[in-house]
Amino acid sequence: MKYLIILVFSIFTMLSCSEEKHRKTEKISNQVDQLIQKMSLKEKVGQLNMLKGLYSTDIYEQETDLEKAIKAGQVGGITPYTDMEQLIKWQKTAVDSSRLGIPLFFSFDVVHGYQTMFPIPLAQSCSWDLKAIENADRIAAIEASASGINWVFGPVLDLCRDARWGRNMETAGEDAYLASQIAKARVRGYQGKNLKDSLTVMACAKHFAGYGAVEGGLDYNAAEISERHMREYHLKPFKAAVEEGITTVMNAFNTVNGIPSTQNDFLLKTILQNEWSFGGFTVSDANSIYELIPHGVAKDQREAAIKSFKSGSNTDLWSEIYMQELPKLIEEGVISEHHINEAVRRVLELKQKLGLFEDPYRYLNPQRQKKFLGAENHRKASRELATKSFVLLENKDAILPLDLKKYNSIALIGPMNDSREFRDLVGNWAARVKVEETVTIVDAFEQRIRPEINYTQTAGCGHWGKCKEDQIREAVTSLQNSDIGIVVLGENGYSSGEGGSKTDVTLPGNQEELIKKLAATGKPIILLVMAGRPLVLTEINEEVDALMLCWQPGTEAGNAIVDMLLGEANPSGKLTMSFPYHQGQVPIYYNHLNTGRPPKNPEDKRWGITKYSDAPREPLYPFGYGLSYTSFEIKPPELSHSHIKKSDTLKVSTVLKNTGDRLGAEVVQLYIRDLVASVARPIKELKAFKRIVLKPGEEQVVTFQITEEDLKFWDINMNFIAEPGQFEVYIGNSSHHLKKVSFTLKP
Repeated sequence: MKYLIILVFSIFTMLSCSEEKHRKTEKISNQVDQLIQKMSLKEKVGQLNMLKGLYSTDIYEQETDLEKAIKAGQVGGITPYTDMEQLIKWQKTAVDSSRLGIPLFFSFDVVHGYQTMFPIPLAQSCSWDLKAIENADRIAAIEASASGINWVFGPVLDLCRDARWGRNMETAGEDAYLASQIAKARVRGYQGKNLKDSLTVMACAKHFAGYGAVEGGLDYNAAEISERHMREYHLKPFKAAVEEGITTVMNAFNTVNGIPSTQNDFLLKTILQNEWSFGGFTVSDANSIYELIPHGVAKDQREAAIKSFKSGSNTDLWSEIYMQELPKLIEEGVISEHHINEAVRRVLELKQKLGLFEDPYRYLNPQRQKKFLGAENHRKASRELATKSFVLLENKDAILPLDLKKYNSIALIGPMNDSREFRDLVGNWAARVKVEETVTIVDAFEQRIRPEINYTQTAGCGHWGKCKEDQIREAVTSLQNSDIGIVVLGENGYSSGEGGSKTDVTLPGNQEELIKKLAATGKPIILLVMAGRPLVLTEINEEVDALMLCWQPGTEAGNAIVDMLLGEANPSGKLTMSFPYHQGQVPIYYNHLNTGRPPKNPEDKRWGITKYSDAPREPLYPFGYGLSYTSFEIKPPELSHSHIKKSDTLKVSTVLKNTGDRLGAEVVQLYIRDLVASVARPIKELKAFKRIVLKPGEEQVVTFQITEEDLKFWDINMNFIAEPGQFEVYIGNSSHHLKKVSFTLKP
């Protein structure tokens, strides 16, 4: 009886909460509808008009008098601008001087932090730590909202398999499942539990969709993607974000199958609105409505406005084409005012949910800005996530962590060690970073290495990778006069990001030559690689004693690196993009389809199989790979059943043991392969993972659950189903180091 009462009470509570939520939603809709009835046509279109702040770019120059447009009620939001005093003035103009007093959105690209910079998103994904990633974006939201920003353009949810594309540094890598879990975490981080909390912001999923598949890895380029591939890979992280309640979605720049994303009915209407029931609004990427003209699908601005708006692009970022064209198109009956009202309603409802109608200045508090920006606990979180993001690729004879008692002197070599230029340590898309507050590697060495032993510092080469002969000689001499070398090379922060596509993804300039000449001294070398993308490291990975991928770690870069060198942190990062053996393999990824002539093993030399004649088929370092200072044993997986029905849940268990002598974290990864299906399926697909911390000698049973949902795919008739048959389950610590067991799904 007691449990029945509890059950009835729980159901009553759930129904009451649901009813209360419905009442609140209905109240917001009624208030918004009343406001829309008062608005003129130009004021309605004005809410769809998102303008730039006070400066221009090479590709876009804003001629509109911003102050005048705000007074006329013809601006819905402003981006990017972050001067608090100016934001307050603009909001005051909107509220006090426009006819209806509708407050403005203030938006900004907040990709991996605001003032406190966290590791670049690709690095964060290598932590496989969803709570830490969520916390990073929670902190980014706190700092951005404290600076007047209420809408951020993030997270980036593009999938990328091509190291040449510059923007893969903004992504979660090559896998749709992992990217989807990270998407949910990041939406929770930005938006919190309640948008009316003034320390939350609206998030924006970008770039919808297929932007990471541009041909040749060339930014803004075309993409050709089948519907099946689009649904199974590129759309999954966006769907996850929508399910998590993301408020806005940004269109991609590129064409997909010849259709620009900004006017893509299939993406914006069929998928986003109809199938997913997305309730927020879409925004064009910067000037992308105008770009329908150079794409060759619109002859002029009028046609660009018609095609983009009718396809479901609700708001116009920067081009001002909606403001110029939509009022005339409505008056002519080309576009119905009803559809304009629907778009305006989506915008106004979110302004209402943010609490801007109640208090337009809730985000505009200079005292709060001083309190939160660069707070000590924010920097601590950045430092911890940086260490979790580092990936240890090589560690011969366990040279790391450093035992300083073994050495009398260190040669610290590399141009980025004492540099705050070029965003070397924080990476691109660094929002409102204060580079002068970045902890450099030299800063950390001075505080924590110098008191123990001496070190010398030499550049070895320039910031863009060009090593002059005198720089190389100086570096070699420094190493010859030292016991060990710590060499920091790779890309600077401006080498990747938007517009940062490259054809050559080896170490920049002649850094390989520098490494080989340093190795010729015979002294032990620890190489730390800074990068915003996968690099080809084949020529140097055998030349060094340890190889650590540090990406671009953020504000606390130097401290995080020294934490790792000294063993105060233990590497646990796992690659989320495959690192190619040769750049001719790009794009390369773990979950590829099989061919009709697959090799039986990587060393298979037979004629007539799928292989390169001059290089291995496999990557140098595979997806999911990463070493630790301790060691782990993963026992073969065990299944709860060998046969299951579609309604069943299959349990997969293994035992993880820390067999080393240090506390450490291991990421146990579960992959599945569908052996026979109506269409060819990948050789394996990540379906689950757990990041587990164990003490030396400690072991833990790790259990996963597989349901019908995990086995579904888009079949030959484009139905999303699980087909009966045999499946293989793999468990391990990378996509290439796995143990296998099989089960059968019954009809």
